[in-house]
Amino acid sequence: MKILVADDHPLFRDALELSVRQAWPDAEVGCIGSLLELPAVRQVPDGAPAPAFRYDLIVLDWRMPGAEGSNPVSVLRQAGIQGPVAVVTGAEDPLTALEVLRCGAEAYLPKTTPRRVLAQALRLVAEGGSFVPKCVALDLMHMTDLSLDIDEADDAEDPVAEGEGVLSSPLTDREQQVLSMLATGATNKEIGRHLSLQEVTVKLHTRRILRKLGARNRTDAVRRAQQAGLLSRSLDEASS
Repeated sequence: MKILVADDHPLFRDALELSVRQAWPDAEVGCIGSLLELPAVRQVPDGAPAPAFRYDLIVLDWRMPGAEGSNPVSVLRQAGIQGPVAVVTGAEDPLTALEVLRCGAEAYLPKTTPRRVLAQALRLVAEGGSFVPKCVALDLMHMTDLSLDIDEADDAEDPVAEGEGVLSSPLTDREQQVLSMLATGATNKEIGRHLSLQEVTVKLHTRRILRKLGARNRTDAVRRAQQAGLLSRSLDEASS
């Protein structure tokens, strides 16, 4: 059995390797800290087709060096790496889970997952199954219902939260990235292309940003973000 563990944090990579070796003592386990370390990525010239190399299980961090401008699952496939993918990530939000699953991973596992549950989930994926924590699955169901009535109209009148520039809850890193691009006037398609996201995922991020800021539309969200000091640095960089 061949298993690949890919995580750029050495301590967590070692912990993942330990969990994998305990579950499969006789497995051949390879560990990398960057997708640039993939054998196919290292050896195949630009533009040449990568030879297929199959693992029985790939345990993958979602934010990996070497995946800039794309997503790590796509990088694996382009490099000729095949096999079921279990994403283990520190990004614990349903939008990241949606992004992970849409990109073809078989499992989404937050890094806070207990070791015993992690081992069971990895074994399930290796045997052809899939896994998403119950709480995340419920959030995804809610998001699916929400996406049915998402629109892009800037003039849509949604309820406004009390207070100007006051967040109901902190923005995630991905929401901050989307907000910064909203401030430049980018369309959903442009944001998706720049951040390697599906357009529907951009819409969901935007809706969550509007709700957190208590904004009526994108223009109002940018105004409130500026008042809250959330965009000062991003706008300065964009104008320089």
